[in-house]
Amino acid sequence: MGWLHTLRGKLIVSTILVEAVIIAAVLWNGQRLIETHLLEQFELRRKETTLLLDAALAPAMAQRDYAAVSDILQATQAINSIDYLVMFDNDGQIVATANWERQRPVPLADNPEQLLNGNGLQNFDLRIPMNIGGRQFGELQYGLDLGFLRQARADLQRQTMLIAISGLLLSALVLASIGLWLTRHLNRLTQASRRLAQGNTFQTLPESVDDDIGALTRAFNQMGSALAARVEDLQDSEREQRQLAATLSAEQARLHALLSSMRLGLLFVSPEGRVVYANPAFRQLWRLGDDDVSPGMLLGDLAQRIASDPQRLSDPYQREHLFLADGLQWELRQADERLLTQISVAVPAAPGETQEGESRLWIFEDITHERQTADRLLFMAERDPLTGLYNRSRFEGELQRLAVQFERDASLQAALLYFDLDEFKTVNDSFGHRAGDAVLLRIASEVGQLLRSNEMFARLGGDEFAVVAPGADLAAAQTLAQRIVAAVAALGFEFEGTRVRLTSSLGIALLPEHARRPEEWVARADIAMYAAKHAGKNGWRVFREELGQSAYMLAQLSWAERIQAALEQDLFELHFQGIYTTGIPVLSHLEVLLRMKDPENPGLYLMPGEFIPAAERNGRILDIDRWVLEAGIRTLARHPQLPGLAINISGRSFDDPGLPDYITGLLDTHRVAPQRLLVELTETAALSNMADTQRFISYIRGMGGSVCLDDFGVGFSSFAYLKHLDANVIKIDGMFIRNLVNSREDQVFVRAIIEVARGLGKKTVAEFVEDQATYVLLGELGVDLAQGYHLSRPCAELPDPATPLAA
Repeated sequence: MGWLHTLRGKLIVSTILVEAVIIAAVLWNGQRLIETHLLEQFELRRKETTLLLDAALAPAMAQRDYAAVSDILQATQAINSIDYLVMFDNDGQIVATANWERQRPVPLADNPEQLLNGNGLQNFDLRIPMNIGGRQFGELQYGLDLGFLRQARADLQRQTMLIAISGLLLSALVLASIGLWLTRHLNRLTQASRRLAQGNTFQTLPESVDDDIGALTRAFNQMGSALAARVEDLQDSEREQRQLAATLSAEQARLHALLSSMRLGLLFVSPEGRVVYANPAFRQLWRLGDDDVSPGMLLGDLAQRIASDPQRLSDPYQREHLFLADGLQWELRQADERLLTQISVAVPAAPGETQEGESRLWIFEDITHERQTADRLLFMAERDPLTGLYNRSRFEGELQRLAVQFERDASLQAALLYFDLDEFKTVNDSFGHRAGDAVLLRIASEVGQLLRSNEMFARLGGDEFAVVAPGADLAAAQTLAQRIVAAVAALGFEFEGTRVRLTSSLGIALLPEHARRPEEWVARADIAMYAAKHAGKNGWRVFREELGQSAYMLAQLSWAERIQAALEQDLFELHFQGIYTTGIPVLSHLEVLLRMKDPENPGLYLMPGEFIPAAERNGRILDIDRWVLEAGIRTLARHPQLPGLAINISGRSFDDPGLPDYITGLLDTHRVAPQRLLVELTETAALSNMADTQRFISYIRGMGGSVCLDDFGVGFSSFAYLKHLDANVIKIDGMFIRNLVNSREDQVFVRAIIEVARGLGKKTVAEFVEDQATYVLLGELGVDLAQGYHLSRPCAELPDPATPLAA
């Protein structure tokens, strides 16, 4: 049938179609004339039959001679091709029939127009009245056989179709001859075009006479020459397109790999609100399968699929914000407590692209771990790592809040209960830090059960505790103090087979009766606590003005004056203890230890435990820290052969905003490399103010110095805090070293610290190394450095780093 697509084929087909339409119109008109003629013949036949029946039956009906009527009906039905006849009287009752059973229902009379609708009627039902002299005596219904009409219609249609088919065949034959004659010159152009389309080399066609075909041939030759010139250009362009397509495919593969490896869930939606792309992370975050989200699905259907599962979003409020296109960041918490953030951004159309509306990109991120870390950091910043009670920083913040609140509302009142444990130092010295930690945990638990929800319970350091009771008056404070003292005294402890009971001394200070500023309030409670201790311990006292003149107050003032005098008269002195490598003992660096000369006993020193607590209470610890830093850095400048010094910093200095610049200034002034300075922070002091500690550590490490976390392991959460305290060195607390050789538990704990430190890229130092067996075992366990009397004792003289130590 390919010839239908040729010009001659199209000419023949189009002409035949025109002929067919014309012939169809003629046939339709002929059919209409036939039907009209047949209808006229039928109407004439009907009128003749009606007149005959009316003339024959009317007299009999007028005389009610129904027998004669029946005979006339029978005779008429037999000779006039009438199917049936039924006579009705004026009451509609059948009085006579021919070829019709009386019990059968009589059909309704037909409309003559039905003869033209082509529904193939077999007969035609008519109903006529019987009248004589204008009077009706009944009605006659009869059915005419239409066979004569059907036969006449069929003959006429057959003749018409024969004429139409003959006309079409004759037209096709004539038009085919004309088309062949008109298009005989186009075959050559057709074949040449096919060869050119198949990629064959173009060959110029001979041009015919100067007619339309000749003009077409010349145009074809010009076109072929131009195409041949451009084919080469197209081939070059095709090669470039292939290279670009390969590059684009590689870029798409890289983009897909990038989007697939991202932790962020990405969902791209078209302006029509249909999903265009969802990366694997999106499916994973919402726990969707490949069939749950597919390109082309409506965003509303996807939202319904996600929200319908209670394991994804159980909160109706959360469901309302799913796929909210407001450009804001929303947090969506799933039923399993996973927390996702959602944000949407509008995606502009590409250059030259026109679109109605805007596409949007939804970005989802699982921040569960980050939020837990933030909550943990907040907890660590406010809590004591050992007991879980509030720390000093949070305690001081609560006092400041109450002081500000009192300035706004003078009717406010509150009580501060300040207490410590009597003879707690004896427990630590006799049974070790583990026993002391157990005591502190038990005290925190028992006393915590006595407090109300609005009362703050804090551990301020060591065995010092404080309770802040908002709204409490003197009577309520005294009642609570008695309960606390009694609860502590009732506790019993057993260490190494020895039964131990501890007592407490507690002081009470009221706001605003005894103080209005936080530091005064703490000082008054501290004075009252000392008074209770001076009165025999295991009791409590309320602050009174006369207590300010007590021996405790005088002692505190005396220590403040003595520290000031030591700073002014240069009574502080640095001592040094070496820290050595394990295996072959080589000096790594020195730790700076502070001593105070006793002016009353020349040649003797006061140890830090005697004056540092007082310095922390009266705030002079900041001055001492700066003195030690200056003296240590000056020592490094005078002795360039020293590998480095480790200097201890008090926890009170972390929140000193000027300390980092002070350290930098000292290093610059004395031209000491920051790498030779190692700052030591005790674990408990560092964790008491996590935020300030992190900033301080970041500054020291940023300028090139090192940070050592001292007394590591004294808290039960030490390993968790290593993630947030980016120290270079970890010093293992001596409680795990003293009995290391004989204690399997200590060995297990030290191994754990070493493994964690190595995994985090940190060095380890063991202190309190008192014998050769401990030193050897530390080397076998993998500790990097060691410190203790077995290796060197603290002294004011600097050791010679070049001299090896025979351990």
